[in-house]
Amino acid sequence: MLLLRSFGIGIMAAIALAALSFGVASFLGIDAVGVYIAPARLVIPVLGRMVPSGWAYALVPGGGPAAGVLLILVSAVLSWTLFFGATYFVWARLKLTRATDETTEDNS
Repeated sequence: MLLLRSFGIGIMAAIALAALSFGVASFLGIDAVGVYIAPARLVIPVLGRMVPSGWAYALVPGGGPAAGVLLILVSAVLSWTLFFGATYFVWARLKLTRATDETTEDNS
């Protein structure tokens, strides 16, 4: 259950960060989108080996740059989802461990 909750929170945080970075980029003039998609460089080679190339063409029939942008965005969302999900998972486990330790100390 904690794993599913961590995944859900991770994907919501990744999408919220994407919306924030796309919104901030136009107002502040910084490359927030570049920072958001930077971790995609680590995920794209892994996805390239796991996902058949025909899937991108099924989603984007024309292929080309649109399929590349789709791959970059999926890779960025995946990497941020893993980051935020893992962070939440560790935090929740530590919180649960502390609560369990305090409960056993009170019972002793």
